[in-house]
Amino acid sequence: TGVSEQIVFEQTLPKILTLSVRDNGRQLRQIAHQHLNLHINLSPYLSREEGTITLSADILRPRLQDLLPGSTTILQIKPETIESAYYIQQTKLVPVVVQSQVTIASQHQLDGDKRIVPNMVQIFGSQDAIDTIHYVMTDSIQVTNLRDSIQLTAKLITPQGIRIHPTTVEVQWKAEPFTEKSFTLPVQVVGMPEGKRTRLFPQQVDVVVRVGISHFSQVQADDLQVICQYPEQQCNALPVELITNNPYISNIRISPSSVEYLILN
Repeated sequence: TGVSEQIVFEQTLPKILTLSVRDNGRQLRQIAHQHLNLHINLSPYLSREEGTITLSADILRPRLQDLLPGSTTILQIKPETIESAYYIQQTKLVPVVVQSQVTIASQHQLDGDKRIVPNMVQIFGSQDAIDTIHYVMTDSIQVTNLRDSIQLTAKLITPQGIRIHPTTVEVQWKAEPFTEKSFTLPVQVVGMPEGKRTRLFPQQVDVVVRVGISHFSQVQADDLQVICQYPEQQCNALPVELITNNPYISNIRISPSSVEYLILN
C-alpha cells in the first residue's frame, strides 16, 4: 500500500512470498491451510523523485512473524529481499474525446449530448511528454439505427510514452421519438433608435419546433422570442429569427421568414 499512480517500478515487485517455518505438527497443519496477507505501507520508502526501494529480511521477518502463532519460527523467506529502482512520473488531467459515428432511427432524435464517464482521465509520463497531450481519444465507435438508450465501453488510445488511468470510459447515448409543437408569436424589433417607431406586417408569425416527446411539456411560448433587427438602411423586408435558451428545441421553422415594415417618426 501507499503507492501512488505516479510511481513506476523498474522491476516487478513480487506478489507472493514463500516461507519455511518450524512448529509442532498441529500448528503446521493449521498454518498450511491459512492464507496470510502481508500489507506494507511503502510510502516512507518512496520519499524521493527517484531511487531504489529495498525491503530486507530484517524488515519482512517481524511483519510476517506477527501473522503467525507465537510458537512458529520463520526459517527462511523467499525472496529474502525485495528490491527495485523506481521513479515518479509527472501527471495531469485531460479531457476524453469520443470518436463516433451515430445514426438515429427514423422519427427519432438524440435526447441531449452523449455522456462520458469519466470525461477526464489522468495521464502519466515525463513533463515533456505530457505537455504535448491536450486530450485522449477513444477507439472509433459506430452505432446505427439508435432508437433508445445505449451504453458502451470504449478503449482509450494511449499515446506513445504515456500511461493512462483509467484505460476505458463508458459512453452513453439516448434517443427518443420526437414530435412538433406550434406557436403564434409576436415579432419584436430590436436595435431601434430612440424616438423611432415601427409597424410590422404581419405583427405575428407562426413558429414550429421539434421536441422530444419526454420534454414536450417543458417547451412553452415563454421560452421563445421572435425578433428582427431595426434596418440600418432601407430594405424591403426584415428577416426574423427565434431566440431561445431552451435546450430541448431543434429544427426551428418560422413562417413567414421575414416581415415588411413601416418606420414611423
